[in-house]
Amino acid sequence: MLRQPISLRTLTGLVVLVMGVLGMSLALVTGGIYHRLTLENQRQGLAGLVELAVAEALARQEQKSRALGLSLQSEPAFERALAAGDHAAIRLLLDDQFHQYFVTAGEIRLLQLRLFSPDFRLLAEAGEGRADFAPDSGACPGLIERADRREGPQRLQFLTALCADPMPLHSLLVPVGGLFLHGYLEVVVDPSLGLEGLEQVLGMPLRLRAIDDEVLHQSDAWPVDGVGREALAVDYVLRGDWDREILRITMLHDVSELQKKLDETRRNILIVATLLTLWVALMMYWVLRRTALEPIAGLLHRLEHYRHGETGASEAAPAVAIREFHALQDLYDTLDQLAHTDPLTLLPNRTQFRDCLENYTTGDQRDQKGFALMIMDLDGFKQVNDCHGHQTGDMLLHQVAARMLTSKRRGDILARLGGDEFGMLLPEITSREVSGAVAEKLAALLAEPFHLGNHECSVGMSIGIAFHPTDAIDPDSLIRLADAAMYEAKRNGSGYAYARSSQ
Repeated sequence: MLRQPISLRTLTGLVVLVMGVLGMSLALVTGGIYHRLTLENQRQGLAGLVELAVAEALARQEQKSRALGLSLQSEPAFERALAAGDHAAIRLLLDDQFHQYFVTAGEIRLLQLRLFSPDFRLLAEAGEGRADFAPDSGACPGLIERADRREGPQRLQFLTALCADPMPLHSLLVPVGGLFLHGYLEVVVDPSLGLEGLEQVLGMPLRLRAIDDEVLHQSDAWPVDGVGREALAVDYVLRGDWDREILRITMLHDVSELQKKLDETRRNILIVATLLTLWVALMMYWVLRRTALEPIAGLLHRLEHYRHGETGASEAAPAVAIREFHALQDLYDTLDQLAHTDPLTLLPNRTQFRDCLENYTTGDQRDQKGFALMIMDLDGFKQVNDCHGHQTGDMLLHQVAARMLTSKRRGDILARLGGDEFGMLLPEITSREVSGAVAEKLAALLAEPFHLGNHECSVGMSIGIAFHPTDAIDPDSLIRLADAAMYEAKRNGSGYAYARSSQ
C-alpha cells in the first residue's frame, strides 16, 4: 500500500513547529547555563573570601604560638635551667605550659614543645601523651634542615611550617636567647582549632576534614541529610610546604533567596522566549502561506481544472494557468542555476563539478574510455589580493576563467572550486602526453599579463593531473590524488605533475 505523500502545507507546518521547539530548547539551555554561571561566580567569590579569612586565622594562631614561646623563655626558672643544662627541669617547665592560659583558655591546641640546641640536638620535649616526633627532625619534614642551612642574622628569625601526618600540624621554630643564641624552641599546634572560628567570622556552617577525610570539626548547623539545593558548598583546600594538601575546608552559604531569583528569572526568560518563538513561527507560517503556499495551491488547482477541461467562468483561464506554470518553472530553473553556478566567473561551482565527476565514475558511464581530472591553483594570486585589494583579485579570477574557456573542448567541464582553485574534467583522455599538452596550453594562456583597471598583473598556474580508472575509480580518491599532484607541482615549480596512483 502506497503511503500518502506529505502535503507542502503540512511540511511547512512541521518545519515551523521544529523551529519553535528548537527555540524553546535553546531558551531552556540558555537559562540553565545562566543559572550555573551565576552560582559558580558566587562560589568563586566566596572561595576568595574564605581564603582571606583562613590566612588571617593562621596569622593570629602564629602570633599566639610566638607569644607562648617567648613567654616561656622569659621565665627566670627556664633561664636558670637552660644555663645550668638541667634538661629534667626544662622538661618539667615544658610540661607545665600545657596548663597555662593559652592552652586552657582554648587559644591554641598545643600538641608538643621541644627544645633544641643551637646545632639542633634535641634537649627536652613534652607532649601531653602524644607520640614523640623523630628526635633529629621537626614536626614538619624539612623544617630543621631549612633552619640549619641559615647563616648569620637569619638564624635569629622565626621559622614556620604547615604539614599533615595525616592530622594537620603547624610548627613554629622560636629562637631562644635573643642576640646570644642558646637554642630553639619548637611550638607544635593543631591549626584546625584556629580555623573553627571561621563559622562566626563568615556566618556560615563549617566542616574541617583531614587529608584522610576524617572529620575534625563540623558545625551544629551542618545539614544532617546532606547539602541541598538551598545551600552552596564552598570548598577550600589549605596547602602547606611544597604545595601539599593539609586540610579541607567546606563552608555552606545560604542561596535560597538567590535560587528563587534565578528560578524567577529563568521562568521569565522561558515565558518571553515562548511568546517570541510562537510569534515568529506564526509570522513565518503566515508569510510562507501568503507568498508560496496559496499561490502554488491556486496554480495547481487551475492546472487540475484545465487538465479535466473545466475552463470555469473565463476562457482565458488555461492561458493564465500555463503562463503561471512556466513562470514557476523559470523560477525553479533560476534557483537551480544559482545553486550550481559560481556567481563570480559564471562557471559551474564545486557542487556541480562534483555531481559531474560522480556521473562519470558511476552508473551508465562505466563503459566509457576513462578521463583525466585536472586540479589547478593560481600562483601569485595572494600577492595580487594583498597589493591591489579583493576587487582586483575578483577581476583577475574572472579574466582567468574567460581565458581558460577559450581552450576548452566541447564536452570538457571547467569549474571554479573555490578561491583561486579550478577544476577541469577531460572526457576520454587517458594519455599523459595529451593531458600534458592541455596543461601546457593553459599555462601559455595565463603567461600573458592581465590588465586589471590601472594595474597589470602576471600569475602562473600549478596543475595536478589524475586519470580514471588508472589512478583511482571513485571521485574522492581522484580529487585527493590530483590535489596532491598539484601541490607537488607547486613545490617543484614544474607547472604540472601527475598523480601517484593509489591502486
